[in-house]
Amino acid sequence: MKKLLLLLALCAFSFGAELKVAAAANVTYAFEDIKAEFAKTHPKDTLDVSLGSSGKLVAQVKNGAPFEVFMAANVAFAQSLYDDKFAVTKPVVYARGSVAMMSVRGFDLSKGLEVLKDPKVKTIVIANPQTAPYGTASVEAFKNAGIYDAIKHKIITANSIGDALSQTISAGDVGFIAASSMYSPKMKEYKEGKDFVLVDPKLYTPIDQAMVLLKNGEKSKLAKEFYDFILSEQGKAIFKKYGYGF
Repeated sequence: MKKLLLLLALCAFSFGAELKVAAAANVTYAFEDIKAEFAKTHPKDTLDVSLGSSGKLVAQVKNGAPFEVFMAANVAFAQSLYDDKFAVTKPVVYARGSVAMMSVRGFDLSKGLEVLKDPKVKTIVIANPQTAPYGTASVEAFKNAGIYDAIKHKIITANSIGDALSQTISAGDVGFIAASSMYSPKMKEYKEGKDFVLVDPKLYTPIDQAMVLLKNGEKSKLAKEFYDFILSEQGKAIFKKYGYGF
């Protein structure tokens, strides 16, 4: 029996461990760098990342999904898991996100949110404000700018902020996306000032993105090491590269 246990331990060490992370869709592009950097010190371990709207990921956790770390798009979603005993650490902010307005249909984005009242703008894509904090921030910006009632009939909701980006590029006249996506090498064809502009951050509540260690990861050395990495200077440098603040 002792030999069998030793053999199993050696096999686990040889093949490494797998960490299941749930993360808000807005960090999709940053995660490519996160994986690469984390792998430098954990070459045998694997990060299994599920990306989606924070609200839907919370629902999955509460319904038994085996995630070990949750990186939400705001504090509230992370706090709900801590309050309901699904997380073992209080929410800690790992980055601050920004909303960008994007159009690949030739609309003059220098007009700011006023461009949305243009009769030629038929569709405005946002992430679902019920489950995606970036969608909530977009609606808040419309209301604070005093244009919500005039444009609400044009709004189309996407499942997540990642879906909002896809729909904005493929079909929407104007879309509201995570500014971080525009810093990806894959998006270099789109230019700030022409294809996208940042939404005035004074128009919406700061998007403080928070992380918690979930109960499934409470005894996982790898989960704790990943949690610490995200909060480290290395982790912060990656988020800064993708336009996040702190």
